[in-house]
Amino acid sequence: SSQLNDTRYISREALSYLEPLVGKNNVTVTKGIMTGWLRHQWQLNSLIGHDKTQKDRVDHRHHTIDALVTACIDRKLYNTLVAQAKDLERRSGDTELRMRDLHVDEPWESLRDDLDEALSEMIVAHTPQRKITGALHEETGAGFVKGVGTVYRADLDPEFKTTQVKKIVDDEIRKLVSEHLEKYNNKPKEAFAEGIKVYHKDGKTPIKRVRIIQAKTTLKKLESSKFGIRNKEGKVFRWMAYGNLHHVEILYNKATGKFAGEFVTTMEASHRAKGIGIPKQPIIKTNHGDELEFVMALHINDIVSLDVDGKRSYYRIQTLDKPNKRIKLRLHIAATISQNDETLSDRDSTIPALMERGMLVHKVNSIGKILND
Repeated sequence: SSQLNDTRYISREALSYLEPLVGKNNVTVTKGIMTGWLRHQWQLNSLIGHDKTQKDRVDHRHHTIDALVTACIDRKLYNTLVAQAKDLERRSGDTELRMRDLHVDEPWESLRDDLDEALSEMIVAHTPQRKITGALHEETGAGFVKGVGTVYRADLDPEFKTTQVKKIVDDEIRKLVSEHLEKYNNKPKEAFAEGIKVYHKDGKTPIKRVRIIQAKTTLKKLESSKFGIRNKEGKVFRWMAYGNLHHVEILYNKATGKFAGEFVTTMEASHRAKGIGIPKQPIIKTNHGDELEFVMALHINDIVSLDVDGKRSYYRIQTLDKPNKRIKLRLHIAATISQNDETLSDRDSTIPALMERGMLVHKVNSIGKILND
């Protein structure tokens, strides 16, 4: 309901903007219900999507169909249809005819075929995410215990979960907390209610917080996946996960003949642009040494094409997956992320697999025209 109200508002604003530019008498407005009725009359719903009888919003090209139908409705046709609808409503008790029983010929005989051909060649424009925006790192961090992994602190309060007990780092603390919970039938809301405390072995010092194992890892792996926050002495006391990925740089190894990807976080891109800790440089690094040849850089929403069954199919970059070294693609026309047939399998999403299909990146303007074919 909120979105419909927003649409109604912006439609009125668009009308008020256009009228002074082209003249009030030259702007024709049609209601969505009329557009939908003609779209059904001319059998255009079946051209796209998964539902062949109703308008299917899972395909971005439904906007194109609506635009064509709207362009075919002049003031005379619109007024005639509105008058006919009102007449049928007025005579509802005297006639069984309804609007769906009426027929309006297409503006030209091959309209459906012409539109079908245009839709098959259409590229949907998406705006690539190239700006350095968003969080550089996640809000919460974790400590590190050698031989254990990353750890975080949890309060002993009613929100504490019994599943966390076995993950408590300190053996003695784990035993004390477990025994305390057993006294209250393993119900944290009762065991850690206001006024009830669990004490250290001395029986005097209350245990307010405990260290919980977040993930088992080594310092070497941690240094490659997260960054450390240092205290005044220069010692790392907290490890933070990087924020979003900014882009991936596709590289070709001249010695091995294999392709790989260098995934660049938003933080690293920011450091390159601002010269933080390193000399100021371009956000996209093209020089990776003599052995590695830079091929392309890919951002979220970039348009790429692959060789699929002997023809070029176009996709947008949906997700950059650094841990699994994959690039998730979805058909450029897809308006949702729920249809599995609009994307590639995990096996086909690795960088070597994509490059084997001859992946190319394309510059696309705001109306879907490819500029670098």
